[in-house]
Amino acid sequence: MFLKDVSNVRTGLVTARKQAKGPENGNFREYRLLSLRCIKEPGVLDVGLAEPYAANDELKPEFLTQQDDILVRLSAPYTAALVNKESTGYVVPSHFAVIRVDKSKVDPAYVLWILRQQSTLKQIYQNVSGTIAFGTINSSFFNDLKIDIIPLEKQRLIGAILKLSEREQTLLSELARAKAELNMAIMANAYKSLSKGK
Repeated sequence: MFLKDVSNVRTGLVTARKQAKGPENGNFREYRLLSLRCIKEPGVLDVGLAEPYAANDELKPEFLTQQDDILVRLSAPYTAALVNKESTGYVVPSHFAVIRVDKSKVDPAYVLWILRQQSTLKQIYQNVSGTIAFGTINSSFFNDLKIDIIPLEKQRLIGAILKLSEREQTLLSELARAKAELNMAIMANAYKSLSKGK
């Protein structure tokens, strides 16, 4: 089965077409715009890095993040991330493909897992236009991506394991950062104490 059989795949908004020129040109709507910096390895969506964006009209819902959307960078390293309920309503620019799955057929986290497989990444790199390091992939590539549809309850199990794994990795990263800050503070205090005794 192909991904297009169980989802709607589209490219994000070409933001220049809808960007308001300024308040003097009439009504405009304020949004928050995702950028490439908002998706970090291994696929964490950080909406805190989203930028203000003024549109000259109300944007269609397909250009705004919805819960369980999958966003895929269309340039290297082609990172994929899942939108949670805290990350909805953000403008998705044309640097991303938006995959909106039919949840009666596939689990979004299962599809995310497939997109992160080395075999999928290999197919992406084989279909890029431009150099491998700086090439881009067309969002239509994902329409014809073959996926193995296993029973939905098994998909959900794989998806749940993926989410748990991501949560564990996030906590370990936070712990390592906090530990590094603590170590730096201990060394700074030790230096102060030792330098007083010169």
